[in-house]
Amino acid sequence: MKICDAIRPELVFLGLSAGNAHEAIEVMAGELAASSKLDAAMVESALIEREQLGSTSVGNGFAIPHCKLANLGEIVVALARFEAGVDFGDNANHEPVSFFFAVLSPPDQPAEHLQVLSQIARILKNADLRKELIEAADVPSITRAIESAAQQEGL
Repeated sequence: MKICDAIRPELVFLGLSAGNAHEAIEVMAGELAASSKLDAAMVESALIEREQLGSTSVGNGFAIPHCKLANLGEIVVALARFEAGVDFGDNANHEPVSFFFAVLSPPDQPAEHLQVLSQIARILKNADLRKELIEAADVPSITRAIESAAQQEGL
């Protein structure tokens, strides 16, 4: 699965706020549930369980929380921007995380799960993309920026 195929505009959430990592995950789970057929409590629980294994912050104000969910038919990628940033555990640079790529996968698709995580990590190496994602005024600007970065990387 290519990252551009996984990102759907209805799962890009802007203008969010939370005081800590747990609240950020709760907010993301609630937004996902409101925009899809997923159960908010199940998503929240799975993401928190994974986060307890180690922070999914990748530095530079970004994190890639991810988990596997039973009864999920396909990989779901949600993007969430928290305007004030969130203290997200032991993140690499001890800076607030403003932008999250949440990846939910069926348990029977481990290769695809890793492929999507790898593609996200790869495009996030692009400083221009990171800046665009933080500053984008709307969802179309975010999806266009990701598509452009993915194409530059040959993804």
